[in-house]
Amino acid sequence: MTCSGISSATSALGSEPDLGLPGLYPMPALILKSVFTMALLTSFCSGMTERPPALFDFGKGEVTNWRSLNDGVMGGRSIGVVDYTRGTMTWTGKVSLENNGGFSSVRSPWGRRDLSDFDSVTMRCRTTTGEADTFTLTMEVSEQWWMPYWKANFDVEPEWTEVTLPFDRLKKSSAYTGELSKFWTWGDLSSVLRMGYMKYDGTAGEFGLEVDWMRFNTAEVRN
Repeated sequence: MTCSGISSATSALGSEPDLGLPGLYPMPALILKSVFTMALLTSFCSGMTERPPALFDFGKGEVTNWRSLNDGVMGGRSIGVVDYTRGTMTWTGKVSLENNGGFSSVRSPWGRRDLSDFDSVTMRCRTTTGEADTFTLTMEVSEQWWMPYWKANFDVEPEWTEVTLPFDRLKKSSAYTGELSKFWTWGDLSSVLRMGYMKYDGTAGEFGLEVDWMRFNTAEVRN
């Protein structure tokens, strides 16, 4: 492609292109082309990292990198273990209230995701304990653990069920203050840095959650 005002060199030993910029030394064509190409690649890759997949299909491809995070980080004694099969992610454990503990969780890797175009999430899941249970979906918008994050509870049955959680049920919460007022507007869904599931309801006992897939929906998909 030839741009107006820029002449191309005929050979490696030929004259350098005149960029027509007074007071500046001419730039070799190869360097100019490399800089332009790198700028395009950087712009393209940046846009790609901000767009989440509409479907997390656990146990397949790269969706085997969610890891457990338990209250041991603050001295607690809860247990949580994550296992993958060829088609699902299973998260099992036991919540203990001893030593100021009380939660277990499984979290995705850190990575910016723009979820502002979606209005709900659907999860195909079941419990592994044979009894219905309640879990919490979390969406963090800061890498600081004490900063507010999005959360919403959802009920899971022992049988495989598709559970849809509208985003208007999400509430902001903080480890220091609990649920926050609706007037707290910092940290919207355009900058979600990490997602996960949490067992944190003030009760002790065993739990188990198996997830097949997790799909983000627009209004058209959900309807």
